[in-house]
Amino acid sequence: MSDLEIELVVVVARYQGKFYYLRSERELWVLDMNKWRDEFISYGHKVPDSKDSDRLGIHIVNEKTAGKFLDCMSEFKVHKDVLSIDLARRYTSVISWWDVQDLFPIMFVDFDNCKVGAFYPERTPMEHYVPDGWIGKFIDFATEYPEEIFPTEEKFWVKGDSDLLKILIKKSASNKEVLGS
Repeated sequence: MSDLEIELVVVVARYQGKFYYLRSERELWVLDMNKWRDEFISYGHKVPDSKDSDRLGIHIVNEKTAGKFLDCMSEFKVHKDVLSIDLARRYTSVISWWDVQDLFPIMFVDFDNCKVGAFYPERTPMEHYVPDGWIGKFIDFATEYPEEIFPTEEKFWVKGDSDLLKILIKKSASNKEVLGS
């Protein structure tokens, strides 16, 4: 992927006890655009001034602006059952997790507790650009977050006793061993 290509990602947001899956441009999930912009400037890059129209007119997405932000992002909402069906459809032909990585969330935004968990293979470190007073962490939230934060019933890849993410990760590891990598 070139740096100019738009990267669509899946994000899970928790707001007022409800969970939302959204598929949108990755940069929409840089919660504090001002911090991101300031970092570019600190490295000597010329960055255009922020406009009121940038990122839906919300430069800092936090617990106070979450409702407006999620309303503006409604066109990007995707039901977890749609992701589950897509995973089931593609599952039989996958060799590893990488073949279906586009279905899995790279970020968990917990507006209720002012925390961000991010887990992704490359690109913008989303967890670095969080609003003041928030905690951002690079963490495998899909497996490490406790049940009270990210309940199993909200994980589209878990059905009964089957956790397709864990199975895909094991499959990836065994394929890596077979290939001698």
